[in-house]
Amino acid sequence: MTRGRPHLFVAVTAWLVALSLSSIGWAAPRQPEQATSPPGLPQAAQDIASPSAQVRRQALRALREHGGPETLPLYARLVGDAELDIREGAILGVIVTYVHPPMQRSVGNAAAAFEAARLHDQPWAVPPELSTALVKALADNTPSIRRDAAYAVGIVLNPPVTKAVAFELVASLSDPEPPVRVAAARAIGRLRVPDAGVPLVGRVNDEDLDVRLASMRALGDLRFEQAVDALTDQFNYYVRGVAGRSAISALAAIAHRSTRALFEEQTASKNSAHRQAAYEGLARSGFAAAAAPVIEAAMGSEKDARVRLAMAFALASAGRDGINRLLDALSDRDRSDDALEYLVELGQPHVDAVAARLSEPTPLVRGQVATALGFIGGPKAVEALTRASGETDPDVRQRISVAQFRLARARAVPGGGAPATSNASAAR
Repeated sequence: MTRGRPHLFVAVTAWLVALSLSSIGWAAPRQPEQATSPPGLPQAAQDIASPSAQVRRQALRALREHGGPETLPLYARLVGDAELDIREGAILGVIVTYVHPPMQRSVGNAAAAFEAARLHDQPWAVPPELSTALVKALADNTPSIRRDAAYAVGIVLNPPVTKAVAFELVASLSDPEPPVRVAAARAIGRLRVPDAGVPLVGRVNDEDLDVRLASMRALGDLRFEQAVDALTDQFNYYVRGVAGRSAISALAAIAHRSTRALFEEQTASKNSAHRQAAYEGLARSGFAAAAAPVIEAAMGSEKDARVRLAMAFALASAGRDGINRLLDALSDRDRSDDALEYLVELGQPHVDAVAARLSEPTPLVRGQVATALGFIGGPKAVEALTRASGETDPDVRQRISVAQFRLARARAVPGGGAPATSNASAAR
């Protein structure tokens, strides 16, 4: 089951995967203040040790029904179970404990949950036994387990990771199965794994397109400046394809000063994804202020909503009027999370404008604002969330509770760190 790194593909039938997903369900976890131990968990803890696979499956269902972070140490004991469906169910149970799907959306697999977790994770502490079990599962004999374990590691852990975790994730970049390499690359980017830049550059030329795209995105997450030349080559060669879009997006995340001319040129591209990345790159590299008059003049004629948001982000980063455009976009379900990511990245300088929107009549906006404040942090964010404690909408109330819990955890970290906010910093 977990005897070293496999070299042979072990088939997993589609119905078994579907069974594990449906048996777990992708329900939102309970609010932080509900983390008391419910009745029934002691029995589940006993059943997990049963030699009967059927009894252990009953224990897995019990954990699902109870929910909450107190189930995590018990899930950890099932991650290495002898039965494939139990291992799958345990990993997915861990994932849904940490991920609260945004705006009532469902996430049907580990990859989708990983994406949602960028800004909609639950900041639970990670039991040591859970971390150990998930990292061990990276070397499972079954590809689907290795893949989902990589996503789970990227969701539940926070940077900086230990050398042992980094070693296993980097080793997974050489997994024989492309979906595992994709998951490993994405987790490496999210967790800012040290010394992973060079192996990721090597995977930019992987035989599998999805691996190449994930590797480029991870290089952007790592802000690995040594990858600028390789990514620029990828963009120039694949300029009209998806690889070209991924390359310039990664360059925009790295935002090296040497790419200024490329970003300025691509603001006039016919490709909307290129324009979006160009404005993001100008913002992050500090050149948006010089380009602000041009951006403001072009905004009126820009037809693509994502590009307009990137332009507003660039203007806001330069101290121009862009923050209200981003806040207004929170009410658009299709663009709401894009705007949220920009707001979190802009951070403290705009906390007053963000907090003011907690009085918006639309629950979606209030919920997104609460989430943003949880990541932005600071006394003003704490004060605004406290004032909103009388919220009547249950979803918004949960978002406020999670944000307050996130801020409390950040304040409790020795040295002033904030591990619970790491997913937001990696969101772009």
